[in-house]
Amino acid sequence: MDLRSLNEKIIQWLVDSETESIPDNQPQSSASVDGNHLEAEIHTETDGSDEDAADLSDDKFFVPRRSDSRRLVIDSDDDTSLTSCTDQMGSEHEVPPQQQSIIQPSQNIMYGKNQHKWSTKPRDPRTRTAARNVLHIVPGPTGMAKELSQPKNLFYLFVEEEMIDVIVKYTNAEIDIKNNKYKTSKYTTTQTSANEMKALLGLLIQSAGLKSNHLPTRTLFDTLRSAKTYKACMSAERFEFLLRCMRFDDRNTRQERRVSDRLAPIRNFWEQFIENCRKWYKPGSCITVDEQLVGFRGRCPFRMYIPNKPNKYGLKLVMMADSSTKYMCNATPYMGKNMNRGNEPLANYFVKELSKPYYGSNRNITTDNWFTSVPLAAELLKPPYKLTVVGTLRSNKREIPKEMRNFRNRRVGTSMFGFDKEITLVSYKPKSNKLVYLISTIHDQPAINIDSKKPEIIEFYNSTKGAVDTVDQMCSIMSTSRKTNRWPLCLFYDILNLSIVNAYVIYVSYAIRNGKKTFEKKAFCFRNGRRTDEALAAREISDCKFATKLEAHHRGDLENL
Repeated sequence: MDLRSLNEKIIQWLVDSETESIPDNQPQSSASVDGNHLEAEIHTETDGSDEDAADLSDDKFFVPRRSDSRRLVIDSDDDTSLTSCTDQMGSEHEVPPQQQSIIQPSQNIMYGKNQHKWSTKPRDPRTRTAARNVLHIVPGPTGMAKELSQPKNLFYLFVEEEMIDVIVKYTNAEIDIKNNKYKTSKYTTTQTSANEMKALLGLLIQSAGLKSNHLPTRTLFDTLRSAKTYKACMSAERFEFLLRCMRFDDRNTRQERRVSDRLAPIRNFWEQFIENCRKWYKPGSCITVDEQLVGFRGRCPFRMYIPNKPNKYGLKLVMMADSSTKYMCNATPYMGKNMNRGNEPLANYFVKELSKPYYGSNRNITTDNWFTSVPLAAELLKPPYKLTVVGTLRSNKREIPKEMRNFRNRRVGTSMFGFDKEITLVSYKPKSNKLVYLISTIHDQPAINIDSKKPEIIEFYNSTKGAVDTVDQMCSIMSTSRKTNRWPLCLFYDILNLSIVNAYVIYVSYAIRNGKKTFEKKAFCFRNGRRTDEALAAREISDCKFATKLEAHHRGDLENL
């Protein structure tokens, strides 16, 4: 089986797994463009308190002169060959334009409000395929990640042993501070260890698999109503105490660092996690940039209010994910309007910052109307970026000519195109009172899908736009998050959720490529949590002093782990 067939099988398994895990009352990921769900999001900071150079990609690509007839599919570790990206977006020349669905303006040139010039004539389709479209990269794990199959080992790719040691170090420092407030010392308030911290993470992951993360701690540790694994590892009091004391940085220098960095309490841990996400996976030809709102209603200097999100209040993460496998490649938190972004508009800053590891690779970035703009699309085509963009455009953009706006006698289902060198603008009318605008730097022809009667730009956008929404959905369906009034701990829970999603994507890739049995995500979480608890279980069984205090059924639970 060739690389292309294996990749299609991996993608199909991940799609089926996502569909099966979505309950009936869970909303699906964002709707397609034909319904024109393009209402502007209200981004409001709920707490107004104050608190570069481009990394060129190491990928060296060879661009064949005639890409339509010479196509090579490259593996995730091979950085030397490319093929046409048109395999994912569909061939633009196979489907003839449906002239009855395209409105052709009488003039050859149209002008926007800011005098941006658009031609109504596309380039000759017989010309050679543009170099920016000569690309097809098979997504997949890289390096050591290609050889790992055990859930625990895959999870530790993202939350490394060194990161756990950092948590243990600063958690113990916090435990010492709290112990000074107690008159007597007892086991519940003693210092922790790396094994115990791993067991704590295992219990959180198991609660995600059982979908019991929302339960109170007492219910979670009640053996009559929950799994016995929780009480076999530690007491409910110890579980709550460790979560309450969990820290990720030096408390003594935190205030000094907070002056210049609002994310100071968890910055180093976050950066290490993101570096691991970038290191162990190579995304495919198409990547998606969108936002995730991590639900949080406590005090935070950069908490956001976005009314059309399920959680409405929380921490906003701008995220990049592979469009086909839904692997989270890169992310950065929104720190408020006072972010150090130079003179860049906020949306442009996020797109450029997240795409730094992929500069010069000719990958396509799919964005929604909060990020997309004509100047950004034109700028990303130039060195050192060399990236293409497909995205929806807000109707108030001054580059849109008045001829492409809605008027009463325009028929439903019609499209109108404008061309400016490498940029293509389309306006599509799905309903009598709706109009959708999209721009693309991949498409250069007014192609219409023969089945849906929609422009190929819209079909391509609908097939690639949902990656981050799917990642967010997978995190919410099986989540480790618990109630907390500390935003660093809330962000830590999201790191665990994203680690599980990314580890599962790598696991499915390994299993299918090697012809092995593939478990669904729920079973993957169980195995991950169980293996993470084993280290503590083995240590406590060998501790005779501790074993004598265990009840008989607790000792049996530990031996069965």
